[in-house]
Amino acid sequence: MEEKDQQEEYEDLGFGTKLTSSSSRFIHNDGSLNVERVGNRILAPYQSMLEMSWGRFLLLVLGFFIVSNLFFACLFCLSGVENLRGVEMDGPLPAFWEAFFFSIQSFTTVGYGAISPTGLWTNVIAALDALTGLLAFAIATGLIFARFSKPRARILFSQHALIAPYHGMESFQFRIVNMRSNKIIDLSARVTMTWLERQPDGRKRRQFAALPLERDQVFLFPLNWTIVHPIDEKSPLWGKTAQDLERMGVEFLILLKGHDETYNQIVHSSSSYISEEIVWNARFQPMYYQHENGTTLEIDKIDDIKRLESRS
Repeated sequence: MEEKDQQEEYEDLGFGTKLTSSSSRFIHNDGSLNVERVGNRILAPYQSMLEMSWGRFLLLVLGFFIVSNLFFACLFCLSGVENLRGVEMDGPLPAFWEAFFFSIQSFTTVGYGAISPTGLWTNVIAALDALTGLLAFAIATGLIFARFSKPRARILFSQHALIAPYHGMESFQFRIVNMRSNKIIDLSARVTMTWLERQPDGRKRRQFAALPLERDQVFLFPLNWTIVHPIDEKSPLWGKTAQDLERMGVEFLILLKGHDETYNQIVHSSSSYISEEIVWNARFQPMYYQHENGTTLEIDKIDDIKRLESRS
């Protein structure tokens, strides 16, 4: 009994059995977890800036740059714009914007020389402005390097999974392909099926089952890989229909792990399929063809399927 409980705990991937909502999925298509954390959270700005999208990161950097220089422009104005030698009080730009662009010059250590500070406090503000700029650019450079050097598995999952014929029986299938041209070696796959099952007392309980695969590891990953789970008598999918899977709130959780030769590190990728994303009685179309110079892989064809005639 203890061994069985340990096996179930391993198979559930940490989600537990008390989550009984069938209206949402555990893992999004992009591999992110469908979990919102609220309450007592720690402040981890470095990690947040590494994990946010490039668009948000660049907007954050630009926003910090503008706000910082607006702040120092206000300080220059409070100390007296007349202490900035070279500012034309009756020029085409208002004095505040002259102070703003002087702050940018100090922040970036460009220093064109047209404007220079005079007086103790104005020089102190200019020195703090330059120090802030040096520290900001050092941090931004480190973050940009870390984001570029962070190993990521660019593995593309097929949009749909299939219930397809397989050696005289049916099978659950989906297809993956490496979007980059680097080598991923010792790539392994784990597929866990989760569903809701009504207990004798009427309550719903979430169940998990690891699905045995036709092949759960490939040593090299040069082409596409169709991952297949044969549906035999031991499979939780045995005898199930599309309506059954929808009623059960089924989700297939996919975890991939391999060694990225470029970064010489282990990389991971994850995704999931729900009942609405499963196509029944279909096959994947070939993605590659051979010619005299080698093999051509057409990544855009990962979602090409052919529907089969229904069996009588």
